[in-house]
Amino acid sequence: MNMSPLVAACTGFALLLAAATNAQPQLSGNPDELREFLMPQPNLVNISGNGELTAFKDMAKVSLLVTTEARTLNEAMSVNQALRLSMIDDFVNAGIPATAINNSKFSSSPQFGVFGRTPNRFEVVARMEVKVITEEHLLLLAAAADANPEVKFEATEFEHSLEDDFDDQVRELAMQDVMEQKTYYESNLRLQLRAVNFYYGGVIRTPRPMPMATMQQEMAVDALGTRSASSMVDAAATIAPTFDEVDYQTSVTVVFEIVDEN
Repeated sequence: MNMSPLVAACTGFALLLAAATNAQPQLSGNPDELREFLMPQPNLVNISGNGELTAFKDMAKVSLLVTTEARTLNEAMSVNQALRLSMIDDFVNAGIPATAINNSKFSSSPQFGVFGRTPNRFEVVARMEVKVITEEHLLLLAAAADANPEVKFEATEFEHSLEDDFDDQVRELAMQDVMEQKTYYESNLRLQLRAVNFYYGGVIRTPRPMPMATMQQEMAVDALGTRSASSMVDAAATIAPTFDEVDYQTSVTVVFEIVDEN
């Protein structure tokens, strides 16, 4: 029997579709066997625990921008380096550890006259990053900017110096929460649980803002009690958007197997 091309094409497509369907994995078995496959190990329970701690940001990371100009690039670089080394000596003598001071970035650019193609001056810019843990040292950095017109109090970022320790502590609190719940369920339900797996999502650090009015009042007291120069204003403007506290939060889920029912 001869088939038209259209009928033959449809028949071939149907056969291919049937073959593809038959190629897919299929489940078979009695209801208990299927339930075991789709919902394995019904004797497992998940217990989640949470941990939270609050800490004060106790370290300020300050960026100082040092800009110098001279007729030659070598002179501009030498003046810039000498100024930075002098400030570093002052900072170390005041109690700031040398390891907390970092010369992070450096750049230079030629300065041209109105009609000249040859640079008549060179500008050198270097950024210093200093970590301090006291207000006295923070004010010392602001004073250095006041004493040297080449130095600008550029930015301040507050951090918590014990981040790793608090990560461990908040994770321990979450595990304690899990184990306390485990003990409670074992005692009240007369079960024995054994840990077989766990899920840990890491620690979340959330800054908590200081009220702006409080921050401005503190900065005003510092300025009046110590100095009223321009860098204190720059420091206050730079510090204003920062945060005073940080919340550490984490959660841990432990998978337990019910190994005994009394």
